[in-house]
Amino acid sequence: MKITIVGPGAVGATLAASFTAGGAQVSLLGAPGAHLDAIVEHGLLVDSAGSTARYGLVAAHDPALLPEPDLVVICVKSQDLPAAVARVRPWIEAGADVLVVANGVPWWLLATVDGFGYQVIRKVDPDGGLLDLLPPSRVMAGVAHFSSSVPEPGHVTHSGGDRLIIGDPFGGASARVDRCAKALSAGPVRAEVSVGIRTAMWEKLLGNVNLNPVSALTGGTVLEILRSPDLRQLCADIFKETAEVGARLGIPTTMSADERLEVAARLGNFRTSMLQDSDRGRRLETDAILGAVRELARRTGAPSPAMDAVDGLLSLRERVRHPDPDPDPDPGQGQGQGQDPDQGLDPDQERG
Repeated sequence: MKITIVGPGAVGATLAASFTAGGAQVSLLGAPGAHLDAIVEHGLLVDSAGSTARYGLVAAHDPALLPEPDLVVICVKSQDLPAAVARVRPWIEAGADVLVVANGVPWWLLATVDGFGYQVIRKVDPDGGLLDLLPPSRVMAGVAHFSSSVPEPGHVTHSGGDRLIIGDPFGGASARVDRCAKALSAGPVRAEVSVGIRTAMWEKLLGNVNLNPVSALTGGTVLEILRSPDLRQLCADIFKETAEVGARLGIPTTMSADERLEVAARLGNFRTSMLQDSDRGRRLETDAILGAVRELARRTGAPSPAMDAVDGLLSLRERVRHPDPDPDPDPGQGQGQGQDPDQGLDPDQERG
């Protein structure tokens, strides 16, 4: 199988090592920069489970320089997904399978829910381009439950976890998911096939939707947040609101807020991925992780006061930190915010 990883940061590079270990021919599509340059010159160095391996992979920033793949695996931040998909559109139109590994609410979700039809989720797919090119029948979803980081260009450290849950948006079994899982049968990460990927996706979201934005606002680690009675209650309220949205979409959870927060507490005193992005001055995945849930709350009629308050605070903070490079001279005319100019495929630390 010929596989191209789009976005060879921490998650993408770890998957590249795993697919390569399983015998696939793997290539990497990334943004120009030191990380990609190091991979081109020296290969991809991966530390995992006490061992180190170097992989000589074809890597480029131009899709035309890479072989046409059988499978495209997209591992970028949700705000960079439209640009990433546009870059590989010829491969998609040629019939390549597509696996997207991303946090937050997927653009295809409402298209899989009875009663909503072919509806676009504007927070993650502003112009509907993703749903048009990659409807749920055309894509596989991946939910990562492993931790990796990029300590230096060309070098990835896999520090924990070994699961990538893969499934079809509509659920059930499929030949394409089986093919993908078989290709990921060795190396640091192994595939776990799910016949209910929406549930797996929503249960991960229930752990990100509260702790990530609260950590970015406060600068606190997970344990610092959970040891504060007020902040723990805020996180529990956001969990309950998100769980109610999921239930109204036919994605119920059996986990309580306290149970989910205790799962996070057992992971230790870590800094969430959103807090790490905030520390580095990067744009945050606010729209996919929090804003899209609020949008779904409005569409389903679910109350969301805690989410509304946190999203409002964090959104204003982001606009102050990253002002529109070409602001509307007359904001009274009701023009929307400018599009995110940062469409790079940065290496990043991820915690599943």
